[in-house]
Amino acid sequence: MDPISLGTEVSDDPQQRLLRGVHENFAQALSASFSAFLQGEIAVRLETVSFVSAADFRRTLEAPSSLISFQLVPLAERAILALDCPTVFSLLELLLGGKLDSPPSQQRKLTEIEWTLLEEVVRVLVAALGEAWKTFHTVEFKVLALENDPELLPVPDPARPLVELGFALSLGEQSGGFRIAVPQTFFKIAPGEDEAPPAQRGAESAQRNLELLGEAMVDVEVILDGPAMELRELAALETGQVVLFDYPLQKPLRAMVNETVPITCQIVSAGRKRAFQVERLP
Repeated sequence: MDPISLGTEVSDDPQQRLLRGVHENFAQALSASFSAFLQGEIAVRLETVSFVSAADFRRTLEAPSSLISFQLVPLAERAILALDCPTVFSLLELLLGGKLDSPPSQQRKLTEIEWTLLEEVVRVLVAALGEAWKTFHTVEFKVLALENDPELLPVPDPARPLVELGFALSLGEQSGGFRIAVPQTFFKIAPGEDEAPPAQRGAESAQRNLELLGEAMVDVEVILDGPAMELRELAALETGQVVLFDYPLQKPLRAMVNETVPITCQIVSAGRKRAFQVERLP
């Protein structure tokens, strides 16, 4: 994307139409994600796409605001998400199961607990944004700073040209909005970057997904098949009675991961305890 004079709206250039189209699709996807996550009818609409310097963008931010600075890993570029106080408190009210009877009038800094709750909402937002930005780059969002005061927001190069994206939110009868500022260079695809074979891109995506899922918790249930009992025998059990499983050590076990993925295993000794050894994966 060629440099554009700062403080201007996007013209009708093909690359710039792509920029607008990508973020209109992002707004539609975020509407669905927010509505499901917050259990309410929420509409998101792209309002503006303009070009400003980093210093000019910071000057337009209100104090206090909710400002989150991200690094777009693995790139060096940083993005800034800016939400005004009424929008934040409306989103938090919905997150906590409340109703938006009247527009919030609070203009104050967020507490630590409120920041934690807001991060849950922001995760939904950046998930949809990351999907939309795959048109340009595949990135992950690493939080660098959470600020209420725009003056404390780090701006390494005040003259750096940014793309400023303005979005409107409709939350029932209330309205709000947020802005995202990203360096113009992020939307410029380097020569040859999109020439990787589809199989290679798929393998890289699969590996990245595995790394992201590496710390996820799953339920593992080991199942002893038997013995069978009549219902009247089960109902007649009393405290202190013992039921023998009578499960031979050489008989294979079944293990289920999250009640869906089966694993064949065998009972083995692990010191003074019993364990299971995986014999076959699905």
